Amino acid sequence: MEGDHQHGFRSNHSTETALLMVQSKMAKILESGNPGIVYSCDLSAAFDLLKPDKFLEIFKDRLSKPLLWSLMDFLNARKFKVEVGEAFSQVKTLDRGCVQGSILGPRLFSLYLGELNKYLQESLANHPSSTVDLISYADDTYVIISDKTVDNVIESTELVITKHIQFLRDHGMVVNETKTEVMWIGKTALAQSIKINNVPCQMVKSMKALGIYIEGNLNWDTQAEFALNKGKRLLSCLGNLRKYMTESQFLKAAMAHFYSTVFYASSVWFHNAKAYFKAKFNSLHFRILRIATRLHDESRHKLTDRCKRATPSEWVHFVTATRIVKTIRDEEPKPLFDLLYSNYFEENRKPGVGFFFDDSLNLFGRQSIQNRLMFMRRITDPWNNKLKPLSNDQIRVLVKSAFFDYYTPPCSKN
Repeated sequence: MEGDHQHGFRSNHSTETALLMVQSKMAKILESGNPGIVYSCDLSAAFDLLKPDKFLEIFKDRLSKPLLWSLMDFLNARKFKVEVGEAFSQVKTLDRGCVQGSILGPRLFSLYLGELNKYLQESLANHPSSTVDLISYADDTYVIISDKTVDNVIESTELVITKHIQFLRDHGMVVNETKTEVMWIGKTALAQSIKINNVPCQMVKSMKALGIYIEGNLNWDTQAEFALNKGKRLLSCLGNLRKYMTESQFLKAAMAHFYSTVFYASSVWFHNAKAYFKAKFNSLHFRILRIATRLHDESRHKLTDRCKRATPSEWVHFVTATRIVKTIRDEEPKPLFDLLYSNYFEENRKPGVGFFFDDSLNLFGRQSIQNRLMFMRRITDPWNNKLKPLSNDQIRVLVKSAFFDYYTPPCSKN
């Protein structure tokens, strides 16, 4: 009932898988040459506005009575008070909302808005040439619309946005129409604007989606600059900590904070960043190793051998390959699995390539994940054998062995 579009609060799903879907859908439109649009609605509040009576209306014929009444008891007449020091406010009763910080609350919210994708698809029943795709993470939603002509895209988008806002408001959500961002997909942004009730939407050339900057032509300069600046600030902070740590402690702290922050969602954007930016990230990486070892004139090869830390490109290959292997193993997220599996043609399989092949040569627009998998040929072991699925530990060893030259598998250690 949550729908395959929802990537939040679900096992094997994440912001990364949601972003990979956004990128792949946009890349498909770029590759087709047709015009397209991606938009995101701005919600002033979400979890706190779930309406228990609306929840009952939606699920009264879908859930067993005992389960439904248990859920309604969880949602209805919740009380709260505010504590400041030793003082307490009056006890107040909440007439709406689901509990954040609980296991059940986020799941109920996902179910509550689970029909949105179906609703948007049905809104274009009279526009058979238009396509609409919804990708969500919790209350963040991104809708991608395409058609053969610009006029058709504009007409379909204005209809879908209007229906989208109506659906959210019917469910008690507060939508800020003036902050709804709309971005054309293509090499150059079109001048035409999108309107909601005759009021122009905010047209943007770059959209911050789930923490990364996506441009309409899938150029990653803005995101690369953003990540690079974060890396420089982190490098300055980490350098001040070196005197308080051993080399080993510093490396663990630096890699944990630097890579998780600077290379967040790197499987989406780093592969297609310009060589200029990749060189800058590489330079930052080795500056950290020089601070750690205090060997400022050592060669990069010797620093890698001593510190045993992956370069940015190696790291991104590692995280992307890990995501691919787990997606195939678990067959989740389902939309991402379908994209990957669609590239499987046994008669075209080459020795050592494994499950996929790729002849795209990284051409413009060919950024859907199944078109970026040439590096997977380095994994020659049968990682895609469904008869004997790999555990997470086995996947880690397999992928590290393929992409980290310095890595020695545990079974081979003396």
